Amino acid sequence: MIFIIGLAAVGWIIFTPYSIYKLFVELPSTRVWIFIGLSWFIHFFYFVLLGRAYSKFELSIVYPIARGLSVFLIPIYGIFILGESMTYQAITGCVFIILGILLTGSQSIIYSLFSSRNLSSLVRGGVVSAVMIGFIISFYSLADKNAAEHVDPILFVWITDSSAILLLIFYLMKDKEQSIIKYLNVQKYRLVIPGVFQFASYAIIIYAYATTQLSYAGTFREIGSVFGAIMAYFVLGEKFSRVKILGISIIILGAVLISIF
Repeated sequence: MIFIIGLAAVGWIIFTPYSIYKLFVELPSTRVWIFIGLSWFIHFFYFVLLGRAYSKFELSIVYPIARGLSVFLIPIYGIFILGESMTYQAITGCVFIILGILLTGSQSIIYSLFSSRNLSSLVRGGVVSAVMIGFIISFYSLADKNAAEHVDPILFVWITDSSAILLLIFYLMKDKEQSIIKYLNVQKYRLVIPGVFQFASYAIIIYAYATTQLSYAGTFREIGSVFGAIMAYFVLGEKFSRVKILGISIIILGAVLISIF
């Protein structure tokens, strides 16, 4: 959990000078501040739940379910709340991406679902946490879309990621043995580059929300799971099953359908 918060904190610190400058020269309107505040509030719980989920449950269960559910919900919000429209081909692409994400973690998901006899078993297996995170991702994506057109993307991410800074300060105050500081000191070089890329990638997503529909941008962003799987193969030495390769291929096909149509 601390590692995830640390990633957000590193990006926040690095982009602070630029963000403070933009805050004074391009002050968002009251309406935009409402959606920024809403996104900040949702992100606060996102960091808490995501950190706990990744520390307690398998990544192969939490990530596919959370991301798959959010991809399913985002086009629904776009169509029925924002009044967006999608071609049938693009809708098919969204379905493919959802299916592909679930397939990449299918073995762990299927085992978790079928081995769970009741709700408490699902909670212990991480399924309920993953579903909650999926809803949270869809909620902050909707808030992000409503603010994106009227605020600098880097400034927006800097403000919302300040929720991670607040959490970090809270945990540091509770850490009497300074174990968090020691941990962050050990991990500091591993936090810098991922922290910058995490911050920058989220800023790019906000820019995409400002220039295209939530239904498209919110779904297409999950192409990142393909790159994550590839990096896990080459860097972490994780094996690719036939089902995972199929899932990755389906995600790519879905992304192509969305981008073309």
